[in-house]
Amino acid sequence: MNGLRLIAGVLEATRDVHTPRALARAIASALAPHVSFRRLELHAIDAIVELDHGEWRTIDAAREATATLLAPGLAVVLTGSLPAAIATSELRDVLGGIVDTATRHLEVVQRVATLSRRAHAASRELRADLERLEPRTEVIARSSAMRDALSRAQLVAMHPTTVLITGESGTGKEVLAREIHRRSPRAHRPMLHLNCGALPDTLIESELFGHERGAFTGADRAHAGLFESAHRGTLFLDEVGELSPAAQAKLLRVLQERQLRRVGGTAQIDVDVRLIAATNRSLSAMVANGTFRDDLYYRLDVFAIRVPALRDRRGDLAPLANAIAGELAAKLGIAVPPMTRATLSKLDAHPWPGNVRELMNVLETALILGGGRSFELPEQLARPAAPTTGPHFESAVRAAIERSLRATSGKIYGRDGAAAQLGLKPGTLQSKMRKLGIDRRSFVAPR
Repeated sequence: MNGLRLIAGVLEATRDVHTPRALARAIASALAPHVSFRRLELHAIDAIVELDHGEWRTIDAAREATATLLAPGLAVVLTGSLPAAIATSELRDVLGGIVDTATRHLEVVQRVATLSRRAHAASRELRADLERLEPRTEVIARSSAMRDALSRAQLVAMHPTTVLITGESGTGKEVLAREIHRRSPRAHRPMLHLNCGALPDTLIESELFGHERGAFTGADRAHAGLFESAHRGTLFLDEVGELSPAAQAKLLRVLQERQLRRVGGTAQIDVDVRLIAATNRSLSAMVANGTFRDDLYYRLDVFAIRVPALRDRRGDLAPLANAIAGELAAKLGIAVPPMTRATLSKLDAHPWPGNVRELMNVLETALILGGGRSFELPEQLARPAAPTTGPHFESAVRAAIERSLRATSGKIYGRDGAAAQLGLKPGTLQSKMRKLGIDRRSFVAPR
């Protein structure tokens, strides 16, 4: 009976090991309750473990001449006598067969791992060659403002640096995040996405960091969060300014320690994730009024990219409209009708407060109204643009300030500063910037 328990224990212990050292430690742990020994040697893979303060540790050493051959390829240095039930040749043969099978399985796993690493390396080289021969991107950047944003994205893509993408709602921050991931060494790994404003506070932490079974009502099984699922890949957190104070604290800890603890759990889990955060709010203003942690803000704002509003990238409007129309027509199962000059002129006259997202909605409506034969623009675009008052006036003021800051690389004071360009006192300009949530640092050119 003792011998059967030993065999069962070794079988169970060697089932899921993937390295020589792990295999030697697993066999030693399974044998220890039945055989008194201080050292185990696996000859086929040259792995040796010794007992050190109650734990089996691998060592680099020569074989011992006093080792007892317990089974073919398996020797132990005994500290007591070998139990009679285990000393039988039949049991040793069975044990030797298990060890031999585990060793051959290990060799196969290691060969597969080596081939996988080579395949990933070859894939990265091939993608780099293709990129050099035919650069491609889903980001349309004809305007200088968007070219600047794309250039910064391409510059940071090859590094694991945390990126903060800012810009108004609907400008395409997620598209730029996907471009960063696509050009990064992590492109073969997943890029996961969470809209932090779409979930209640009670679910955000579980979604990000996971939870253990029984952590809260309804948690009937353990759940791996997005950080675990995106291990060695990229995690995109949209509307990061919507995170609760508790979630902010946990996110800061993960960024600092590269470890997380599931909700309701005690174990620390290592994670390697490239984080890209996005917001349409001014995080610096939120820090000033105490609604966002300053230490988390500085962890996120390592490399900032501002995506311009659609009204500030008019040179992109026509190619954007054509590209979006093609995608929408494919979705609707119709041919793409011609985009006439009259249609483009009406599109160009609109202020686009909803940015690219509004353009997508307008074009989908126009395709449906036109029956697939033409673009029938909705009534509000068919009319001349309304005078810039109310919200549109605020949008125009924001656009004017941002243009001046971009032209002066964020400089406010002096004859060549943004305040002088706008005919405002520097203090008045700064007051308007605070009210509109405009961060001067987003326009400072990198050194």
